[in-house]
Amino acid sequence: MAETKLVNISSGFEVTAVGAVEAALDLLVTSTVDCVVTSYSLPDGTGIDLLDRLQAEQYEIPTILFTGRGSERIASEATQAGVSDYIPIHAGENSFELLGRRIQTLVEAARKQAVAERLSDRFQRTLERATDGIYAVNDEWRIEYINEKMARRVDRNPDDIIGASIWEEFPSIVGTELEDKYRTAMETGEPVSFEQYLGEPFDYWVEVRVFPDDDGLTIFSRETTAERERELELERSETILENIHDAVFVLDDEGTIEFANAASKRLIAGDQSTQIAGQQLETVVGNRISTSDTEQFTSAVRSTLNDIEGDGGVTGLYDADLQLDITAEGDKRTFDVRVTPFQSNKSNQALVVARDITEQSDVKRQLERERDALRELQTVMAKSDVSAETRLQELLELGCRMLDLEIGIVSRVQGDDYTVKAVHAPESEIESGDQFDLESTYCEAVIGTDSVCSFADAVADGRETHPAYREFELESYIGVPLVVDGTRYGTVNFSSPTTRVDSFGALERTFVKLLSELVSAEISRGRDHADLQRQEFLFERVQDIADIGVWEYFPSTGALDWSDGVRRIHGVDDDYDPVLDDAIEFYHPDDRETITTAVERAIADREPYDLDLRIVRTGGDVRDVRAWGERVDEPQDDEPVIRGVFQDITERKAEERAHRELAEEYEALLDTSGDAIFMLDVDTAGDERAFEFARLSPGYESQTGLTTDEVRGQTPREVFGAERGAELAANYTRCVEQRAPISYQEELDIAPDARFWDTSLAPVMLGDEIVRIVGIARNVTEQVKRERELETTNQRLESLIEATPLTVMEIDTDGTVIRWNDGAENMFGWSREEVLGEFNPMVPDEQQAEFESHRQRALSGEPIRGKEIRRETKDGEVLDLLLSVAPITAPDGEITSILAVLEDITDQKQLESKLRSLQATAQRLSGAQSSAEIGDIAVEAAVDILGFELTGIWESANQADELVPLTASAATRELLGELPRLESGEALAWEAFEASELRKYDDLQSEVTLGKADAQLRSGLFVPLGEFGLIGVGTTQEQTFSDTDVDLFQILGATVEAAFTRASRETELQRQNERLDEFASVVAHDLRNPLSIAIGFLDIVEETGDLSYLERIEAAHDRMEQLIDDLLTLARGETTITDTKQIDLKTVTTEAWGYVDTADATLTVAEAVPTVAGDAGRLTQLFENLFRNAIEHGGDAVTVTVGQLDSPDGFYVADDGDGIPPAKREEVLEHGVTSTKGGTGFGLSIVADIAKAHGWTVRVTESTAGGAQFEFRY
Repeated sequence: MAETKLVNISSGFEVTAVGAVEAALDLLVTSTVDCVVTSYSLPDGTGIDLLDRLQAEQYEIPTILFTGRGSERIASEATQAGVSDYIPIHAGENSFELLGRRIQTLVEAARKQAVAERLSDRFQRTLERATDGIYAVNDEWRIEYINEKMARRVDRNPDDIIGASIWEEFPSIVGTELEDKYRTAMETGEPVSFEQYLGEPFDYWVEVRVFPDDDGLTIFSRETTAERERELELERSETILENIHDAVFVLDDEGTIEFANAASKRLIAGDQSTQIAGQQLETVVGNRISTSDTEQFTSAVRSTLNDIEGDGGVTGLYDADLQLDITAEGDKRTFDVRVTPFQSNKSNQALVVARDITEQSDVKRQLERERDALRELQTVMAKSDVSAETRLQELLELGCRMLDLEIGIVSRVQGDDYTVKAVHAPESEIESGDQFDLESTYCEAVIGTDSVCSFADAVADGRETHPAYREFELESYIGVPLVVDGTRYGTVNFSSPTTRVDSFGALERTFVKLLSELVSAEISRGRDHADLQRQEFLFERVQDIADIGVWEYFPSTGALDWSDGVRRIHGVDDDYDPVLDDAIEFYHPDDRETITTAVERAIADREPYDLDLRIVRTGGDVRDVRAWGERVDEPQDDEPVIRGVFQDITERKAEERAHRELAEEYEALLDTSGDAIFMLDVDTAGDERAFEFARLSPGYESQTGLTTDEVRGQTPREVFGAERGAELAANYTRCVEQRAPISYQEELDIAPDARFWDTSLAPVMLGDEIVRIVGIARNVTEQVKRERELETTNQRLESLIEATPLTVMEIDTDGTVIRWNDGAENMFGWSREEVLGEFNPMVPDEQQAEFESHRQRALSGEPIRGKEIRRETKDGEVLDLLLSVAPITAPDGEITSILAVLEDITDQKQLESKLRSLQATAQRLSGAQSSAEIGDIAVEAAVDILGFELTGIWESANQADELVPLTASAATRELLGELPRLESGEALAWEAFEASELRKYDDLQSEVTLGKADAQLRSGLFVPLGEFGLIGVGTTQEQTFSDTDVDLFQILGATVEAAFTRASRETELQRQNERLDEFASVVAHDLRNPLSIAIGFLDIVEETGDLSYLERIEAAHDRMEQLIDDLLTLARGETTITDTKQIDLKTVTTEAWGYVDTADATLTVAEAVPTVAGDAGRLTQLFENLFRNAIEHGGDAVTVTVGQLDSPDGFYVADDGDGIPPAKREEVLEHGVTSTKGGTGFGLSIVADIAKAHGWTVRVTESTAGGAQFEFRY
């Protein structure tokens, strides 16, 4: 049935029906099937089983489960089995038409998928065969595809990175230009191509083409590393070729230049920028090469090109090598030219390489010169029959020839002295022995750097200002240090008055160094020869002068040799030939055994001897001698020899005896003297004089604590330390050098009370030799301490004088200034140089008499203390000064000068003047009658006295949060126009008023809160005037207000505040006086009613004689008395009620109504009026005034009502009159306020005072009838 229905639906269906799962699978193997439709129930299973088998065997074919057993379970199983569609069969629906449509849809989709997959496979194979690396990323930068080429390049498995983020997989490209390009392409949708080097881990160049689409990017990447390296190698080769010094060019077989590098252009054409390619070589070179060399070169090129044809272009490195001379840049240069053949696409060509070997030729010639010079050096040094001076001159002459210079000098440099020791200068007047200052020679640089110095052109080397150039016009120079026997001797130098063509190279520098060594050796050899001659001479002289001689004795032969000195000591002739026995016979009989034994021991035991003995000369006189001898075994001799020295010490022995005698005398002096005496032995034999303590006197020991035993044989350094000992030794040396007594003061840290000494030294001489120093020291420690304390005091005084701001000056007796401190310079403007040695500059002619009076008083010994004077400064400013003068006396009491101290009290005087002016201002303010007058006086004082041009005053307004302008200075009005009002929180001035404290602002513009006036000012000072207002000053430039400015301004502010207080108090007193007048009227007003009542009843009594009316009269009198007491209490301010009773308001109101002239007025008292605690009399007065006020303002027919408030804590009094306007309801309760002509203004104020005395509050409002209502609460 299914087959029939499907065919009826569409003839395009070809349906094959099978009945089981296995049959269906077999059909799929043997036939082409586009779609599988299965029911759920099958003979060998279910449709789900068939779907599972199809999925397991990976059949890519559409499947439909078409069943009448539809359920959610079956649908779920089918979906899990991979069914393409699930169609349940429903009664009443044409399910087969739906099946047909779904089959068509699924088959068409499957065919399209297959086509797409085939195309994708084909595209995939195409991409895989591509030579570029290709990969694609989606718009989320995840890798969707990568071909094998790209995968191998990045060493990744495609399956591992598909779906991964390109930035996470390849973090090394993050932040590179490649990332920027990719993101730009993604954002703009525009393709982009570029080259990029990828660093580690890739390390290669790539050419990248990026193609964006809706889904992401497709990237083609071609590695170009090899191409880049070839390009770089080519660039390097071209760069090398263009920059090498060798000339390289190519010639064709016609002699045309095909290529030439920069060196070739310079060589051939003489200009690197010239284009010579395409030109004939012969034309370009012209006549700068000789004909023979041209022919030689042409032949070599022709031969090279012919060889190409003969051997097919196979050649060695080059076929021709020749040397040519070419004129280049004006000089003839020698070139080594090599010609090499090669073939190009065009023709056979010859590569020519030419290298400049001119320098090599020059070097070769130079080497030959140097070899000749070295041979000449050897010849000069080998001469043995010339003097050292001649050899030095020959060496210098050779050096001049070698270096091509005219002057050669060997110099001796000692400090700044330059001496010519040897010279070769045939064209110059310089001679051996000439001396110069070292700094005037070029050798100064050689000595300073201790190295070879040279230059071929003095001007080019910047030496045109050097003395050697200016005085001797030496243009070229080379010099080398000369060291002889390890010590710097001087220099060997060569110079010339002409400029050297070539600069000095390494060879010349080496030559002069070698020459210096030879000169050094020659000088050293000359020194040695001179030393030997000098030693021989000195030995002869020593024997003559020192009475010394030498001798030798050969025991094996008995031979004895005496020098001439030994013969002279013995007093024998020069031809005397001694033997040992005769020599011993010369000794004193008492010394012969001693000398015999000493000689025998020296021979036998090698024991040397040194003996003081005596000989008897042939003339019989006895001489003291020193005999010294020892055995010497010479290597070249087989037998021993005794050698010795023999010296006549007769004079020394006599001196020693005299020394002993002198020492005994000094010993006696030391033992008996109480002075601090010390003796030092002096040794002048060495290079430095040596001093050792020999003896201290008992006085020295007692004063210093040192003893002879402690210091004997010790040097000053050993006794007193290295530093102090060196100072002592220096003094002792000075005594020896001067050979005369000296005196000085020294410091020896021996004891606190023995530190400073006045010391005298005297040399002790034996003959011409100083053998001892005697010193006498006097302890002056206390004196030195006093002097130092005095010096310290003087130094402090000097420091004080220089540091004080006061003028401290000193004048001599003639009035000339001899001291002028820094304070004087600062105060008066004259410097020390202008004043010292001149007459006092600050004294004008008109004050000379005053100055002379002061001077005479001081010269008479009378000091001056604190005298006020006036003097002018150098600039003409007049200063108020306080003068103090004292005479200075010499030790003999004579007055030598006058010391004056001047204190500048100008500011103080100005302050006093301002204070006096402020005091006068206070007096003026005390008479001021109004705020405006006070303000004008205050502003005038601020401007004229304190110098504040910009001044303004504000006064407190009726509102508590505002200050209104009162007055201002003319400068302020000119700057600001009118002073602005100051409102709360709007200005710095308000802050000062609100804080009730002075505020100072040196820089207003740095403040946050600025008012309108503040914006035009730079500095400001504000002082509150208590509750009355504020006074302020300002400046248009930034100014720092001094403490004096602030203090004076505060004084002015306090004075102004006091004036406002006084004026306010006087105004208040005036108001009080007016109130007293009004109070009298009130008293009369309040007493009039009871008095009228009393008078009226009194008339009735008189008329009727009815005495019962006397009670009414008495009651009126009592009322009057009570009113008087209450009014007095009110006048005195005694408003507190202390004694209260319970008062029925109805009774009190009725009584009060009776005291008032009520005319036609009506009183209504409510039934429920309360009972209150109070004073009946006061309450009666309260109601009287309320009733009277109602009648006065409400008319004769007014109705007055007294009743209880809605709350039980109060009552009210109301009328039906005109009422009181709301704006005046508070002020009507104040004293003196009235709205009626002739009113006192005290009626309602008395009501308020009585209520307050009871502790009640009063509120004025409107009654129900439109009149006034007074509400009382307690």
